[in-house]
Amino acid sequence: MKKIISLIVVAVLLATVAFAGCAQQAPAASEEPSQSAEASESAAPEESTGAEASAGAADAGSYEWKQVGEVENVKIVEQEPEKPLRFAFLGFQNNPFWNLVQDGVAEATEFLAGHNVTIDNINLGENIDATVINNGLEAAVAQQYDGIVTTPFVTGVENYIDAAVDAGIPVVTLYGESEKPSKRFVFIGQDNKEAGQTVAEAMDEALGGEQGAKFAIITASFTMENLEIKRNTVKDYLESKGYVSVGDFEANDSADQTYTLTKDILTANPDVKAIYCVAGGPYGAPKAIADAGKTGEVFVIGHDETAENLGYVRTGEMTVIGQNPTGVSFDGFMYLYNKVVAGQDPEEAVLASHSMIIDKDNVNELFPE
Repeated sequence: MKKIISLIVVAVLLATVAFAGCAQQAPAASEEPSQSAEASESAAPEESTGAEASAGAADAGSYEWKQVGEVENVKIVEQEPEKPLRFAFLGFQNNPFWNLVQDGVAEATEFLAGHNVTIDNINLGENIDATVINNGLEAAVAQQYDGIVTTPFVTGVENYIDAAVDAGIPVVTLYGESEKPSKRFVFIGQDNKEAGQTVAEAMDEALGGEQGAKFAIITASFTMENLEIKRNTVKDYLESKGYVSVGDFEANDSADQTYTLTKDILTANPDVKAIYCVAGGPYGAPKAIADAGKTGEVFVIGHDETAENLGYVRTGEMTVIGQNPTGVSFDGFMYLYNKVVAGQDPEEAVLASHSMIIDKDNVNELFPE
């Protein structure tokens, strides 16, 4: 029954997009903790069909996301499609991380419109679940898109990605995917082990080598492989250094749940010294710490350069590790264009996004107010 209902919802979404003839813009999400919570070999580019193609390729290369600094985004081939193209973006919207993702999709939509490409932006909802993603992929195949960009995160979608590719539809995956292989031609996202190691070292520095110092980890879900790699990398490293875990908790990408869990952790372990928030809604943690009168006593580190997180980074209440979500979603569509139009694959099938620690010392330089 769950599969039938999900499939109907996705089919209605895709049908609406098809009849409208334009990209569906997903709504922005900014969840604040509630007041009640107190709160292959590259093909040679063909000659451009006109000045617009050359100018377009130059424009694509001109994007420089401030998170990346001097690193440019992907350039498209100087070649126009032989027919109008339709790409689908299958994503979610359950925390402010997706606002950054949507910024990149919007930029790609605007840019590729000048190259006879329409991007249909399909919001699969809030529940990141294999059944929902699979139904979205099935519906996109039925709609005969020329390419798909999606955000799998969970195990169990590989066969549906393969079915899309077997139907002649190239697939790009972003941000997180299962370690099980699929026929997608490129994945772009944070190197999970490297990110986990970076976080672990930052926590070690904050804890100062104090043997027995306590830490906690709040993740989105134990079913998300990419997050599990980060969580386990951090936990194993810290425990090897003599620190003590007081537990691992699921917050479902919710700032409210992160807030509540942090309050509970502080109540049960008033001497906890550090909290790592692996997924969405990490800004709930510094709010809970502030409400408990413990600002400056508990080190908090999370993921992503969202506006909500950066507010706490500026005051020194939180540190984050960025992963350039806007640039990643934009680049995903540039790689897809190159694949569909010129048969061009990236040099590698797995591409790491740019990651860096953002803290009170560099946040205003990277993200001026």
